[in-house]
Amino acid sequence: MPYLAGIDVETTGLNPYRHDRVIELAALITGLNGETIREFVTLINPERDIGPTSIHGLTQSDIILAPRFAEIAGPFLDMLDGCVLLAGHNIRFDHSFLSAEFERLGSTLPNGTTMCTMTLAGGGALSSCCDDYGISFDGNKHAALNDARAAAKLLASVLRDAPRESSKIMNLSPITWPTIPRYPVRLLTRDESRERQSEPQTYLQKLFTRASNALVPNSDDSVTLSYTALLDRALEDRYINDTEAISLLELASRWGIPGNIIQELHQKYLLQLAVVALGDGVISDSERHDLHRVAYLLGLSSKELDGILEQASRILLQQITPTQRTREPNTTDRQLLGAQVCFTGEFQCRHSGQTITREKATELASSRGLNVVESVTKKLDLLVVADPLSQSGKAKKARKYGIRIMQETVFWNALGIETE
Repeated sequence: MPYLAGIDVETTGLNPYRHDRVIELAALITGLNGETIREFVTLINPERDIGPTSIHGLTQSDIILAPRFAEIAGPFLDMLDGCVLLAGHNIRFDHSFLSAEFERLGSTLPNGTTMCTMTLAGGGALSSCCDDYGISFDGNKHAALNDARAAAKLLASVLRDAPRESSKIMNLSPITWPTIPRYPVRLLTRDESRERQSEPQTYLQKLFTRASNALVPNSDDSVTLSYTALLDRALEDRYINDTEAISLLELASRWGIPGNIIQELHQKYLLQLAVVALGDGVISDSERHDLHRVAYLLGLSSKELDGILEQASRILLQQITPTQRTREPNTTDRQLLGAQVCFTGEFQCRHSGQTITREKATELASSRGLNVVESVTKKLDLLVVADPLSQSGKAKKARKYGIRIMQETVFWNALGIETE
């Protein structure tokens, strides 16, 4: 019985010949009648910007700890051993990306025999073709394993009505795959990555344990204000790097701030953000995502965030002015006036009902007195990132130069621009 491989890739963009990369790869090995033999799926770190999160649903946080393609290429080919053809929905797209990845490794992916379920089914999106054949599509679209499973079901269904094609497949020989180096590697799925992200960050564990609750708190209010200011600056890009983590840990210890007081300061900081987010009576998707991100970075659970949101609602109902400085609409943080700013990544925030494009971002920033440039140089004042862990060339250069980095939600708030 010949083995067939249903494959699917998620990518940073549409063009493998213009530096777009594979970020998720799945393969489903089946028999001719569609029974599953084995499965393969992993996220892949492309070592560049993640591309359209709105399509593939992945963020830089999801793939930052994923293996590189060079590390998973060997296990992927082992998975395909014995297969006589590669199948997929618009297989030319998937095969082109895989070929480009193998070329980067100095190897060549054989053309072999491919079969396109889109062509066999008469055209259309994978979900539509599955509907036409009465096939249930399980899980989210544009997740590689879900798409590979659906394509494999579709192929089996089509082949049942195509005895000539099935006969051809029976006479095919297994594809000969290239020999490439093997590396010790641990594959990483979406669920595993997100479970790992839900775990407390190491720096928080150290912060809360080393800053012992037995310490006598420094009674000077300026100490807690200084720590909060440091925390605010560290969180501008919605990520705590190693240097920032060490600084928070060392200064909290030197300034005599006990671990339990640190936790209280984190809760108050998140409360201030929640009050601002609820100021217009509703929390947008981007604001909710931002609050969850900050809660995670501060070691606070979703349940604690829910309680903080309730507290923020009570504060607003009582018309108590929050301690955090809020900005009136259409006013810009004075520190940013005249600043040279650059953007990287595909923004997720929306303004006036529309996703903020690069052109719109330039227009909005320019109208607030900022100077927008296209590249990162040592003269740049600020890089605005769509994703805190962006691995774009701009982000890498900004980190190398020590340039200030700010996440998009924080940036628009700093400009007094309301987003959804």
